[in-house]
Amino acid sequence: MAVAVLAAFVATTGAARARSAGIVALGCEGCHSGGKAPTVTLMVDPANPAVGEPITLTIGVSQANGPTAGFYLTTAFEAPGAFKALESGTAASSSQVMHTMPRTGSGGTTTFKAQWTATSATGVAFDLFALSANGDKRNQGDGAGAAHVELTVGCTGATYYLDQDGDGYGTTDPAYPTRRDCQQPAGYASKPGDCDDFRASIHPDAPEQCDMRDNDCNGKVDDDVIEQSYCEDQDGDGHGVLGGATKVDCKPSVGFGDCSGDCDDRDPMFFPGAVEICDSRDNDCDGQVDEGVRQPCGVGLCARFAVGCGTQCTPGTPLPETCNGYDDDCDGLVDEDDNATLCGDASVPCVEGRCLGANGAGGSSSSAAGASNASAGTAVLGSSAGSANAGSAPGLPASPPPAGCAFRGPTTGGSWAAALGLLLVARRRNQRPRHSPAR
Repeated sequence: MAVAVLAAFVATTGAARARSAGIVALGCEGCHSGGKAPTVTLMVDPANPAVGEPITLTIGVSQANGPTAGFYLTTAFEAPGAFKALESGTAASSSQVMHTMPRTGSGGTTTFKAQWTATSATGVAFDLFALSANGDKRNQGDGAGAAHVELTVGCTGATYYLDQDGDGYGTTDPAYPTRRDCQQPAGYASKPGDCDDFRASIHPDAPEQCDMRDNDCNGKVDDDVIEQSYCEDQDGDGHGVLGGATKVDCKPSVGFGDCSGDCDDRDPMFFPGAVEICDSRDNDCDGQVDEGVRQPCGVGLCARFAVGCGTQCTPGTPLPETCNGYDDDCDGLVDEDDNATLCGDASVPCVEGRCLGANGAGGSSSSAAGASNASAGTAVLGSSAGSANAGSAPGLPASPPPAGCAFRGPTTGGSWAAALGLLLVARRRNQRPRHSPAR
């Protein structure tokens, strides 16, 4: 934005003398000093102009240092319109109007007039810089003043606030003037109140954070933040140990971290939530070593992990497939053989890991059925048809039975054949190679 020096001095032989014609420069005070600051006014008529209607701008400069005055008038930001000079001793361009020779007034005020016309609906702000001079043609004993006026042309408009950080809130700092316009200009916000217009995380609707700043612009620092205990953190990984020094704060500080229980506070690579790697150590502090990172091999009941962190892994030994809900023969299929193989009787189906009786009741339909399945090495779960427990015996567990697990036969009303079948299958399972859960 250009500012005017209303009179500038030029070097001559002898005393410096003022220039009578105004020039465009950065203020009047650099060349003129020693006098009183005048009262400067800028009146607009009409106050609510229509597009294309000329606006008369009346400039008043109080005679604080004498009757002589000059001025420079421009728009504070680019607006669709142009100035027009109305009086002799003034000159205009589309963006400015100024005096070309000083004017002497009377009655305590020296006045000038100019005109500006908008070519479309807009907001416009006028910046006026004026000088009250003593008329001795020198730059001493003069004083400068300024005025600023905003209005809208062809619309009601609204006031917008400079928003330098783009957070939707503008500053009300007098160093950054507001702008009145028909619509929100780029770089401005409709809401005021930003107490730090250079940080987007700070504005009236921002959440308060633990950062020693007034994030929500309510005049308080770090209010409404959660205070909690932090534990001593010697390795600086952000996770402390219980039983050591503690500190109450709204965020971790140097030497303190959360109290989640660092299992090795001497090494920053070990803490709760760390990535587990194959190194025979508990990296993530969950009480397990190398879980999920050792080389796997085999499928079904043959699935194994490599011992240690090597790549050599030996699958378990396949077993004959039986009706138990497991992949016994390690071919990737579960209970895939025929009923005769799985249950010892073609008429006894294998359903969801258990052999159902011929009548579909979940147990054998007769003593002979139980004896037949017992001879095949497969248990027919449940008791005889007359048993109180018929059809209610549970199937095999969802994981291999642990060592020492015994099958319990029916206690009442069961046939000797069914009991014998259960004993045989228990014996057969005890003779299988034992598989510890894959790790």
